[in-house]
Amino acid sequence: MQTPPLFCVFRTGAEAGRNMKFDKGRIPAEMSGFAEWRRSVKKTGSGTKKGTKKDTYDRPAEGMKKEKGMSKGAGSRMVLSFLLSAVLVFSGCAGGVFRARDGGADRTGTAGEGTAGSVRKGEAGAEFVGGRRLAGEQVVKTVYSEELSSWNYLLPDSASAWANYLDNLVEYDNYGLCRPCLAKSWTTSEDGLVWSFRIREGVAWQRWDGSFYGEEVRAEDWVTTARYILDPANAAQTADLLFVFRGAREYYSALAEGKPADFGTVGIRAAGEYELEFTLEKPLPYFLSLLQYNWGYPTSAEYLEELGAGFGLDNRSILYCGAFLCGDYEPESRRIDYANTAYWDRKNIHIERIERRYNAEAGTLAGELFLRGEVTTAVVPAGQLDAWMEDAQRRNMLRPSRNTANSYFFLFNFRPAFPEKYNVPAWQLAVNSENFRKSIYCALDRTAAVQVYDPYHPKNFILRTITPKNFAAAGGMDYTETGALAAFTQNDPHDEAAALGYKAAAVRELSALGVNFPVQVYMPYNTGSAVQTNMAQVVEQQLERVLGTDYIDIVIEGYPDANYLNRTRRAGNYAFMLASWGPDFADPITYTEPFVIGQNYSCIYMADGMAIRVSEEEGGIPGADGGFWKDSVYDEMVQKAAGITGAAERYAALAEAEAWLLKHAFAVPLGTLSATTYIASNLNPFESQYAPFGASSSRYKYQYVYEEPFSAEEYTRLYKIWEEERAERIAAMQTGMD
Repeated sequence: MQTPPLFCVFRTGAEAGRNMKFDKGRIPAEMSGFAEWRRSVKKTGSGTKKGTKKDTYDRPAEGMKKEKGMSKGAGSRMVLSFLLSAVLVFSGCAGGVFRARDGGADRTGTAGEGTAGSVRKGEAGAEFVGGRRLAGEQVVKTVYSEELSSWNYLLPDSASAWANYLDNLVEYDNYGLCRPCLAKSWTTSEDGLVWSFRIREGVAWQRWDGSFYGEEVRAEDWVTTARYILDPANAAQTADLLFVFRGAREYYSALAEGKPADFGTVGIRAAGEYELEFTLEKPLPYFLSLLQYNWGYPTSAEYLEELGAGFGLDNRSILYCGAFLCGDYEPESRRIDYANTAYWDRKNIHIERIERRYNAEAGTLAGELFLRGEVTTAVVPAGQLDAWMEDAQRRNMLRPSRNTANSYFFLFNFRPAFPEKYNVPAWQLAVNSENFRKSIYCALDRTAAVQVYDPYHPKNFILRTITPKNFAAAGGMDYTETGALAAFTQNDPHDEAAALGYKAAAVRELSALGVNFPVQVYMPYNTGSAVQTNMAQVVEQQLERVLGTDYIDIVIEGYPDANYLNRTRRAGNYAFMLASWGPDFADPITYTEPFVIGQNYSCIYMADGMAIRVSEEEGGIPGADGGFWKDSVYDEMVQKAAGITGAAERYAALAEAEAWLLKHAFAVPLGTLSATTYIASNLNPFESQYAPFGASSSRYKYQYVYEEPFSAEEYTRLYKIWEEERAERIAAMQTGMD
């Protein structure tokens, strides 16, 4: 089978000079002056090395060629299957330009106004994209109040700070579809364990000022990264993410215990100069999404050794292979990035400069700075939102923030350790009553609760499932519309009549067990969050109004932000409380983690009849209570789904498990809430890369700066178009598999 456009491999101008070298000690003529380099708009550069021929450094796509080994066979088909399972996108994006990208090439469509993805000239030389006028200067301007704690990208658990400086093997487009980046193509073995990546040739390592270090990015650079992160002496925070590779956990443990260890036993190796091979412990359909963390960045071994302890101290002590170079950095003053004119995909870099200015009061002053034209993006704090909304001019500058994939839901606690004065024994009986849980599940008015977060467009953020809509899709269908989960997605769970019916049943059931009403429901909240503080009061009043204070007594208590989770959820110090989960990778199975044995969330495995408590010798898994558990009803459903690699079948099994969770009211979905609700911005988020994890969503690649900000009305109107185009692309991918 011929590979579809998703896997098109592009022959670049660098193909003829694939073996070129660059002189570490010499800056090419056109890069010799940093000021001159900043003004350069050339897409070429050159470097020389003693004894070698001078080569042209040019990377525009010139055409397509079929990659050897990718044209037919089960290996290619398996890649398609895995990629389809990695479809993930966000809802709630604003803008008017939708640009599909296949393997680095732009494919334009329309968004109802103008031509999407193309620039046209207007009067007096003004430029327009999608019917909107571009800013005369393509410069992003922001303010920040927290400095980077380190420039060593190999250490932290987040890769976002370096997203514009370094590329990964793959990237996600504006629809959340996985595309080639530093890897031109890839294949998998029949059993899904071995992933082989063909590294893009001719990508140079560069210094902060644009000069070439003298090496190309090669397969060995990912081996260097892995070796560094898997060394316990370096205390990298993402070492556990590499335990998915064969022998990685054992290698790390041996070093931690001071024992000899051979990295050759780890399933990460350079099979050739531009051939990178990963061997997994078990098949992972979502493997490509794991590449978005910092271990997915390459590292030059020669440079790392050269700098030693001086690596990653500032912008001048790392190498770059991404779209931007940090050419000007002063702590607590500024961080300015310049478009990398030698970037391999330069045609898709439209922003010429990113200016970040330090301001200790950035969170408070950003809105005013936006009105003065000093920044291009500002988050409007909740305390200022009403003033903006009441002013017609400012209101038209605001759009809702796009939905995150952070799912918020209420938990019932099956391991209660809250104060005895709130009658723990009565709660233990009540929480094990499905009728009691369902009465609260149906009584909760999610709109009223989420209005505390966004009083203007709360329905944009409401969830009826644990996994957010538009997170993943397979077989041309969104995951939340799959199988048994569809009924929960399509029907509003807020049903006061049903809630009262469950109440009556629970009263009969629990009264027979000796429970005296009202049942006290201890609900802590985070006083460091105004949203949580206000929401706790709204939920208390709303549930007691519907169900009656003769039935439940919601007892709310605030705890400070410092050490909040350790004092509440993790300590079992609650009966009912708001919790959240963010995804680690592009597969719905990530949202099952709070509910399996071992997680210290609600401990549903401790509910009556849900699992068996055994000894460690009997194969028990450690629980949050210090005991050992096995045969969890929910865990078995999840494990069954985990063993399925076909996306559609896997998602159907996961949907069945999630539907079971909701059917029995073990959790109460609320919404996708984030730290921000409204943004004033001259950037179109539909143009940016999207992924709910890792580095992609922090990149400025593909984006433009527009003359005017995007309004909430545009957000609402264009969101529908975006959803339609997303569905079309998912269907097209499915067609490519069939």
